[in-house]
Amino acid sequence: MDPLKKMLLEVDDELQKNIQDKVVVVGYSISDCLKKASEYLKKDISYLDYEILEKGKKGFFKKKPYKILVTINQNYNPYSELEEFALKLGVGDKLLSTELDQYIEPKNVDGYFRVRVYKEGVFLTVCPPKGNGKPVEKEECIRRLEQRGVSIYDEKKIEKVVKQAKCEPVKVAEYDRPIPEHDSTCKVEITPDEMKAYVKITPPRKGGRDLKVEDIVNALKAKGVVIGFKEENIKKALDEEIYMEDILAAEGIPPKHGRDAYIEYKVKIKKEFQLEEDEYGRVDFKNLHLIENVVPGQILAEKIPPEKGIPGRTLFNKIIPARDGKDIELKPGKNTVLSEDGRILKAEINGQVVMIGNRISVEDIYRVLGDVGPKTGNIEFLGSVNIVGSVLDNHQVKAGGNIEIMNSIQKAIVEAEGNIIVKGGILGKEEAKIVSSNGSVIARFIQNAKVYAAIDVLVEEAIMHSVVEAGERVVCQGRRAQIVGGEIRAKKEVRARVIGSTAQPKTEIIVGYDPLLLKQFEELEKKLKEKKEEFEKIKKTKQTLETRKKEDPDSFLAEQRKKLEEVSDQFQSLQTEIQQLEKEKEQLQKEMEELAGEGKVIVEKQVYPGVIIKIKDAVYNVIDERFSVQYVYKDGKIIEEKYLKKKESTKEKK
Repeated sequence: MDPLKKMLLEVDDELQKNIQDKVVVVGYSISDCLKKASEYLKKDISYLDYEILEKGKKGFFKKKPYKILVTINQNYNPYSELEEFALKLGVGDKLLSTELDQYIEPKNVDGYFRVRVYKEGVFLTVCPPKGNGKPVEKEECIRRLEQRGVSIYDEKKIEKVVKQAKCEPVKVAEYDRPIPEHDSTCKVEITPDEMKAYVKITPPRKGGRDLKVEDIVNALKAKGVVIGFKEENIKKALDEEIYMEDILAAEGIPPKHGRDAYIEYKVKIKKEFQLEEDEYGRVDFKNLHLIENVVPGQILAEKIPPEKGIPGRTLFNKIIPARDGKDIELKPGKNTVLSEDGRILKAEINGQVVMIGNRISVEDIYRVLGDVGPKTGNIEFLGSVNIVGSVLDNHQVKAGGNIEIMNSIQKAIVEAEGNIIVKGGILGKEEAKIVSSNGSVIARFIQNAKVYAAIDVLVEEAIMHSVVEAGERVVCQGRRAQIVGGEIRAKKEVRARVIGSTAQPKTEIIVGYDPLLLKQFEELEKKLKEKKEEFEKIKKTKQTLETRKKEDPDSFLAEQRKKLEEVSDQFQSLQTEIQQLEKEKEQLQKEMEELAGEGKVIVEKQVYPGVIIKIKDAVYNVIDERFSVQYVYKDGKIIEEKYLKKKESTKEKK
């Protein structure tokens, strides 16, 4: 035999032992070597890098071949031109993807072939090239057959298969020299929850046969698997020769838990305010559409019933029970009627809708035709209260619905479940307390008072030397709207025409900060850290036991097997718990970031020195007079921006 041919054959045998991304090749030129490596590694030459181990020599009488080490260049990017194009278009990385292969079909692709050795015979599949790709040659197929230990074959049939290239398996030889110990094998691993089965396929050696899909299915069945076979996954792994990797070969059917019942409200239960100014800068506080009026028989809410769960099944066909959706009760409130099946809630009288806790009520109105004072005494009413006069010093008004006051609130306590509307102003004398536990407070002005609203505080003229807190916004937006002195807190926004004054009283504005959320986040982080530390310990124990079992199965005792099972269960349980905590943390963090991101202070006209602005964890002291600005939180600090009213108004209208 020619020495060079012998050397090449030896190298070909050695190729089988090399790892998939590296190969030593011998040839008379570097291009010839790269071509051989490209065929073996199934990679285009543009993906390959090489190192010369022995330099070749060309001579008239004697030739010396090159010997090079060829590797796959992991940093090669076939889409660099596309990336540059994307950046030129100004779309950033929208076109960039590590998975572009699935969207971009190469124009030129070499043909390829597969040799499969089964009990029924040796089969050859040849697929045609695309574009200017190189077709498969007969010599390549014969060479592969010989490498697989097939020495007797039908050369004419091989030639015909190569020529036709139908991408269909054709029998070209008999399986006449079986070496069972060289056969491809598969190992089945089933997860502890019996929901997934993975197989690891070993490559066949010379003279050994390949596995079929049914062989692997039978191996799964031998392990007790009854349902969920993923034959497409198995076929893909066999076709692409994916060896020594975990292939998902079967999967159980997870249970589908039923959706919980929920209540669909047919009336507005959350009041949203839309403030509109006229051309003179006046805000209409009379037409805010705050009251939801209903008539007898009108549907207020409907309960959507829960769904039944759909049971799942393990690989062994064991039923996994599914949780049915939880039912809830649609509770009737005052002056409402619930249908016999408990699904439809209707109004019983004419009145206004008030949401108290988780019940809808229809309230009639208690009217006071003058002041709340010595003549009336304190007022407590489960419905809504309408006061034609004022609430005088040292008196109280408490209502289960809304409170509407035509004049003013003096040094008094006014509390409502719903909205508090004061057509005059609040003259608190530092002792007034106004609380809306589920609604908003709307007033002409607030002076020397403590005001709390679950939603918004809306003021037409001024907030002076008061403590005002709102669950959403504090808006001081009339023609002479001004915030002077005191402390104003809101989760999302504080807005006014003017903040502070020339006298520079201490005026503190706080937005974008929720201490309850922050505390919850810190507790969650602490718990997550503890669980992760516990998980790492369990993981190391599990790996140690699995290694011992694999390396020395004979000495792996029943006690150790039991321990491994326990550790595996703990591993799975902790992994699930950590994933759930991570989701909770992510959701909480998102809420906090959204809150901080939305937090802003808007000054439409003028802000004076002496004003202190706090957003989330940052503080900003206004040291000189500024005009038409807004303060927002960015990158851990408060920044000042120009406030453009017309632009913002357009966005709000949209």
